[in-house]
Amino acid sequence: MTKQPLLAVEGLEVIIKRKETVMPVLQQLSFQIEQGEVFGLVGESGCGKTLTCLSILNLLPAGISQTGGHIRLAGTSLDGLATAKWRELRGDRIALIMQNPMSAFDAIRTIGDHFIETLLAHGKTDTRAAQVAAIEYLERVGLPEARLLLRQYPFELSGGMLQRVIIAIALAQQPDLIIADEPTTALDATAQVQILDLLAEVRREFGTSILLISHDLGVIARLADSVAVMFGGQIVEQASVSELFAQPLHPYTQSLMNARNRIGLPRRKRLSLLPAAAIEASSSASGCGFSGRCPRVSPVCRITFPKQVTANASGHWVRCLDINGAQMGVV
Repeated sequence: MTKQPLLAVEGLEVIIKRKETVMPVLQQLSFQIEQGEVFGLVGESGCGKTLTCLSILNLLPAGISQTGGHIRLAGTSLDGLATAKWRELRGDRIALIMQNPMSAFDAIRTIGDHFIETLLAHGKTDTRAAQVAAIEYLERVGLPEARLLLRQYPFELSGGMLQRVIIAIALAQQPDLIIADEPTTALDATAQVQILDLLAEVRREFGTSILLISHDLGVIARLADSVAVMFGGQIVEQASVSELFAQPLHPYTQSLMNARNRIGLPRRKRLSLLPAAAIEASSSASGCGFSGRCPRVSPVCRITFPKQVTANASGHWVRCLDINGAQMGVV
């Protein structure tokens, strides 16, 4: 029998509806995460990374809805799951490390209240054991005086400290999958290394899979096994992390790589910037969504929508009509 991936997202479609206007925000989104794999998701702000996370957890805001596709966890469909089942699933089997730590806490409840209530919610421990676990995991993410910290309120902690608390709560539940949405965004460089090392340790110790979302290509390179690049609500390229960094094929991926600040080069050559053209809807039937900013655009790109093309035997694939000057498949 073929081994099931831990998470399978197949043809995910998500729209925003405002009165009579319907705008697609995720289109034909498909990827898989294997047991124990760290899967990186990169792309500029607004490309749909966070909405992908919220779709997986069935937490899309009002006015945003899934209109197509399927999501499976260890072969079990999550489509149409009852609210009570979702409450059991979230935190226990899928944990979320959110991007904005300040909005993740109730200001009038202590850190201990948040931590212990979360652990008790799934009925796997008692209050005393939950308190011991809270102290242990707060210390593991590098927070000093954990006992005192449990009695403090969120407004008494910095954004970086709250981010560590979120990570500690997620790790303490030992989930099958951690969705880490910019987990190091509020941390300094030293703390970033500590948190990434901790995530790697949890993965080795428990076989936890991680969906790692980050703007920082260095974070992705350090931790991920595979990486997908998103633009305009679609994955435009996917490969192993070593292959993607060595040979990016999509013009957008190449632009992301070239936008890294390269120390040692003359100042005018350190950064490569994309033109500030309007981004066309990636779902548009008239052509490629990146055509308005692509340095290799040709007339066919504006009228033909690219399909997924496998570039080599390792499974590296890309959505582009022109790779290294050679026209690829179209729909």
